[in-house]
Formats: sequence, C-alpha cells, structure tokens
Amino acid sequence: MVYPAKGQSAAQQKRDRGDCHLWAVDQTGFDPSKVTPPPSTITTTTQQGQAVGSGALARGAARGAAVGAVGGAIGGDAGKGAAIGAATGSLIGGMRHRDATRPQTISQTNPAYTDYKARQDRYLKATKACLTARGYTVE
Repeated sequence: MVYPAKGQSAAQQKRDRGDCHLWAVDQTGFDPSKVTPPPSTITTTTQQGQAVGSGALARGAARGAAVGAVGGAIGGDAGKGAAIGAATGSLIGGMRHRDATRPQTISQTNPAYTDYKARQDRYLKATKACLTARGYTVE
C-alpha cells in the first residue's frame, strides 16, 4: 500500500511509482514483471531397494521353512511344519520386498523459489526506500 503523504497528484504518483520501479530494478537486477515465480516446493519420487524378483520370496521361504521345521519337529511333524513355514516365509518375504521397493515421495523447498523470494524482497525494499524518499507512506 502506497499513500501520498505530501498531497501528490494521481499523475505524480504514477510517475513516481514508475521511476521507483525502474530504480529498484536497476539496483537489484530483479524485475518482478518479467519473472514467473517457481513453485515453492519440489516433490520427487524415489525408488528404493532392488528390482522386483523372486529372490526375496525364496529367502523368505527358506527362512520360514527352517523355522517351521523346528516348530514342526517339536510338534511331531517336521515336514508339515517346514511346508507351513515356507509358505508363511514366502508371504512375509514378499511383503518386506514390497515395502522396501515402494516408491517414496519427498517434498522439499525449491532452492529456486528461495532465491526468487530473496531477490523479490530486495526489490520491494528498494522500491519502498525510493517511494519513502519521494514523500509517500509505504506499508
């Protein structure tokens, strides 16, 4: 908001604002009328883990079969325990693999936006200084 504190006419206000804009652009090297602001955040998707394959399933099945065989031996049927353990291990191994390879979305502040805001702030400060010096109240 710019207020004429010394009774400046509308025509004088228009000239002063134009002159102060040009002066601020010259001082800061930033012209807000010629720059499109970049997005404030960047969202990236990352893929973690290994490529989808049967390795995780096989490792899960082997671990499950070993644990199942021990449990089955205690219960009197090691073979049945191993089969149940292998099936359960495959399922758990597949779930772990899925979780490890699921894309993850990361949002972060865009460095270009941070730079844009800093340059814009310098321009606004220069414009305010110019208009204040010409007898305006700037809020």
